[in-house]
Formats: sequence, structure tokens, C-alpha cells
Amino acid sequence: MKKRYYLALALVALAVAFAVWSRPPRVDVDLIISGGPILTMDPDQPEVAALAVSDGRIVAAGSIEDARRALPDAARFDLEGRALLPGLIEPHTHPIAAALLGAVTDVSAFTHGSRAEVIATLEEAATGGGLTPWIVAYGWDPVALPDLDAPTLEELDRISPDNPMIVLTQMMHEAYANSAALRAAGIPFEGEPERRHGVLRGEDGRPTGTLREIEAINEVMAVLPPPPDAAVELLVRRQYATYAQAGYTQIGITGAVGRHPDPVGLLQRVADDTDFLRTTLYLLPEQMAQNPLDPSGALRIVGVKFWMDGSPFAGGAATHDPYADSDLTHDRLGLPHSHMAGLSITPDGFLDEIRPLHSAGYQIAVHAQGERAVEAALQAFEAVQRETPRPGLHHRLEHNALITPDQITRATAAGVSLGFFVDHVRFYGDALPSLFGPDRTARYMPVRWAVEAGAVTALHGDHPASPVDPLRTLRTAVERRSVGGAVVGADQALSVERALQAMTLDAAAQLGLAQEVGSLEVGKRADFTLLNRVPASGDLEGLQVEGTWREGQPVDTRPIRWLSPGLVVRTLMAYIGG
Repeated sequence: MKKRYYLALALVALAVAFAVWSRPPRVDVDLIISGGPILTMDPDQPEVAALAVSDGRIVAAGSIEDARRALPDAARFDLEGRALLPGLIEPHTHPIAAALLGAVTDVSAFTHGSRAEVIATLEEAATGGGLTPWIVAYGWDPVALPDLDAPTLEELDRISPDNPMIVLTQMMHEAYANSAALRAAGIPFEGEPERRHGVLRGEDGRPTGTLREIEAINEVMAVLPPPPDAAVELLVRRQYATYAQAGYTQIGITGAVGRHPDPVGLLQRVADDTDFLRTTLYLLPEQMAQNPLDPSGALRIVGVKFWMDGSPFAGGAATHDPYADSDLTHDRLGLPHSHMAGLSITPDGFLDEIRPLHSAGYQIAVHAQGERAVEAALQAFEAVQRETPRPGLHHRLEHNALITPDQITRATAAGVSLGFFVDHVRFYGDALPSLFGPDRTARYMPVRWAVEAGAVTALHGDHPASPVDPLRTLRTAVERRSVGGAVVGADQALSVERALQAMTLDAAAQLGLAQEVGSLEVGKRADFTLLNRVPASGDLEGLQVEGTWREGQPVDTRPIRWLSPGLVVRTLMAYIGG
């Protein structure tokens, strides 16, 4: 009898302890924050001593006395010397793709140092199981790994003779498939094969296994058996927690891409059921019929995403002048002499696509890397604003690797915001001269020109194309240093303060949220990122995110907050056939 009593008592104690442990951390609804530097991103007062927060909003920003006058009975939160800034904003990311590719075989240059290591990882993957019967690998990067020649069809067939295999490059604009994958996609081998766009073939007319650009890659990926919906949702919820752990309080999804039958519905469920961060979505054109504009929901649907060209690192940037002739372009990337990429959509076709969208109030975001791609998008934006002026509708040019000063000036005049993927400089800066020559390398990702022109200038990570790490992006924008130590375009470097503005206030403006977030001003939401110290030029190493707050409360990213038991059970049942 006593044993049962003590067992019951122990179970009750465990239940109470679990309930206490599982509760999210909370602070008072009325709170005064002080005790460390508070960087506001407000040009009228860039730094204050204290904030007063009530019910998730900032009600005072200034001295401690100002805060106390606003909330005389509020509790105090002591920063203990740490730095507080507006919640970081990632305006260009792909959480479903990032979540799924984070669960496949990693062959990236972040974790591998040679071709031999990559092939060994593929061989090991061919012996095990994954989310689907296919072998899917991600991160092949011939620009970052100098000896990484493209795999041949025979090589992939040797590694995986029976199971379909597809290896995706880091920037997702090229892939390599074995024979089993090509046959599964219905790509013909013999006779007079259909000349499909992006399916590369040898002199004998047979596929080489290389798939170039989105259309060809999607043709093979479309037949890849999808993982269970519950498993994908679990992975995306975990991805949301990853963003929040990194210091982000808001993300912009530029294209609901990822292997799922209803990616918009999935994002809606995750946005409704998690409180880690806010989400703004740009639809793919084919998703518009089922998903109208909704700028006020938990998942803000505000626009549409287009691609004007491809990746600079797969020969896909639509440049004004040809790619450089080098061993990298010829031998590793397989580009012909004086290669120039075409546009993904004709200028007239793009203009026809966006006319009705602009008139209906959709914000257009366009992937554009080379000068010709930027020019085609910019001319269309200028045309629709002339035809149907909408001064409050600010379209977006994304990545802008080789945008020119004249194009920056015109974009600024047209109210077009500019988003830069500066991590190209860090991860590929050593290879840029072999791709574009010294002159274009010197002006690659010209962020400083955009700032000086007065453009809304944002920085982004385009995950999964780079690992989630906003402080790395900050360092790259400030230092312009590659992994090999080269400084690329030193005159395009930003100050720490201006880089942070690009990751907060300008990113908010790009998403149409500058009245709500992006700076620490009275009336705005109390979204914060807490750093271990003030970021300063020349002293960015060791900088760490120590907390993320949303609407005046610390964000709890422990697995207990995103690991839904129901989804776990459904995932297990799907895999065991229950």
C-alpha cells in the first residue's frame, strides 16, 4: 500500500515538475527594459537608455525617467550590459525547402573539404534509408570546392545502380540525376529524344545526368515520392524555431517552394499554430488562383515571386557581357566559350504577367542576378507604374549581384526596393574573378551604392542557399571578406549601423511593415533581438544572439514548443504503414 502511495506521489511530483518546466518563459505585461545599450534604428534617437513596454507595444523610448513616467508601476528587466536591438528580419527565405533539404544527405562545402569526401558521403547514403525511397543529396558546390568536377551519369549509376538518386547543387539551379531517376521522370534515353529544356545531353544524344535550371530539376523532383505530410510539417515547425533561435522575429517567404502538395496550406497551419515569428508570403504565379491577397492574417499574403534568370554559379546569371573564360567556367561548370545565359521569361511576357497583378495591388518580387535580368525587370516595373501609378506599391528586385549604378538610381526613383544576398561574397568571393573577371568582381553585390542612392536596401540569406546565421550576414556586409580571406569590393562595405538597418528597418519596409516593426519607436511592436554585446566595426567575432522577443515576451524555441505529439504519431504511422 505504501509503495503505491509513494509511486502516486512521485508521479504527481513529476507531473507538476513537467508542467512547470514546459511553461514558456514570461515577463510582466508592463515592463521597463534598461541596463544596457538599446539600439533603436530610429534616426532621431539611435540609442536610448530605456524602453517601456505595455501589452506587446513600445509606449516610451528614451531615458529611464521617460520610461517610468509612462509606466510608473512596471517591473524592470535588466539587460546586464547586453545590447538590445529591433527584432532581426529575414525578408527572403524558403522555410519548406530549407526544412526538407536539412533532412536529406548533406554534401555541402560547409561540411566537406574535397570531392573524395563528397563521393564517400554519397556512397554511404546509398546504403541507408531516408525520408523517401530515393537518395536525395543537397549542397554540391563546384565553385566552393575547387576539385569538384560534375559527376558523370556512369558515376552516379555506380553509386546507386537501382534506387533513383538526385544531387542538388547549393544554389538549387543545377542538379545531377542517375539513370533510375531520369527513367522515373520519363526522360527518354534512346532514339530521337525530345530536346527538353535544361536536360543536358552528350554528342550521342543521351542524357549526361546534368539538369540545368528550375524547369528541368522540377521535372525530376516532381516524381520523387513525397514524405508524409505530418513529417514535413514537423520539419517546418522546427525550421521556424531555427529562425527564432538565430534572432529573427519576422520572415518573408519569396516563393512557397518545397516538396509538398499544398505548400501554402502548410505554411498557413504553421503560422497559425506557432508564435515564434511572423510570416509574409509571396506566392508562385500558379498558386494565385487558390490563395487571394491577405495582408492581415497570421500568414500575410502580399505578392507574387518571379525568376528573371538563374544562379551565377551554374552559368545562369543573365549578364551584359559573357562569363569569363577560365578553368572554372569551362572544366568544372561546363560552360561554353564566352557563355551568356538567357532570360527565364521574355521582357514582354513578364510585362504581360505583372500588369494585372500590379493593378490588383500585388507586390512583385523578382530574382535577378545579371544586368540584363535586372534591366528586364526594371523596365517592366517602370512601365506599369507609368500606366497605372501606385506610389504606395513598392516592388522588389532580389539578389542584384551585378546591378549597375544607373539601374540602382532608376530603381530608387521607381520606388523599387533592393535586396542583396551578400553571403555570395563570403562563400564565393575567391571564385568570382574566374566567373566574371576583376572589374565585375569589384562591383559584385554593390550594397553601398544602393544605400548612397537612397534605395530601401535589405540583406537576406535565401535559405537553404546559405545556413541560417544573420550575424554572419552582418559580418559579410561590413567586412566584405571571403572564406579564403580575400576582400571583395571594399568600397561596397557598410558600417555596422547601416548593415543592421538593412536587416531591421529596411527589411521591414521591403515587406511593407515599417509602421509596425523594424525600429524601437513608440507605438511599434515590442519585437527584440538580444545580443551579448554591442556590435562594433572590427570587433564582430564572438557576437552572439542571447534571446529573441516577440511582442514583449521571450520566445521559447525548445522542442516542446514545436514538437506536436499528434504529428509525431501520424509520421510514425505513415512510415510503418499503419
